[in-house]
Amino acid sequence: MKHLLTCAVAAALFAAIGCNNPNRNPGPREMIMINGKAVSLSALYPDDAKSIVTRPIGYVVNDKECGPGDFGITGSDISEIHLYPGMARFMKGLEDETSLLILWHFHKARPIRSVFARGFDGKRVGPFASRTPDRLTPIGVTEVELLEVKGTTLVVRNLDAFNGTPVLDIKVSMASLKRNSEQRKQSGTSH
Repeated sequence: MKHLLTCAVAAALFAAIGCNNPNRNPGPREMIMINGKAVSLSALYPDDAKSIVTRPIGYVVNDKECGPGDFGITGSDISEIHLYPGMARFMKGLEDETSLLILWHFHKARPIRSVFARGFDGKRVGPFASRTPDRLTPIGVTEVELLEVKGTTLVVRNLDAFNGTPVLDIKVSMASLKRNSEQRKQSGTSH
């Protein structure tokens, strides 16, 4: 009975907001909260925009928490990224880098607002013009300083992710690549 009621509510919302496919009613898992209202994902995305499944490669360990108000974080500037043991084979050369891009999942995101006062300067913007964790695709990207590699644990500075945050990927930053290239040129080596 509860499922039927949920589907009926979803169908009514679907009818009220419209959709790219009028022959398909959204199920409860195909709804997202935006500005305090349930919105059908089919109203936001074309039918050929399929979901992507990804697995984390590790997780963040730190003492960071959400700061007062809607924006900001508290806690130490130092974080650890604990990679799963199976990731060890992909770490060759990582200890030589100084700057990394960490891609991570906003696992504590709140409902989305389409316009809000940006925390940095108070300017009224949407999620695409901000660093809010409350986004359609809850992915964070932060450039960090790599301080140390201990087994499958990376010690980094400036990661703005909370304790327990799933880490999706690690990439060397362009700044680190350029710095390494300049050092090779100065020393006269090619690799």
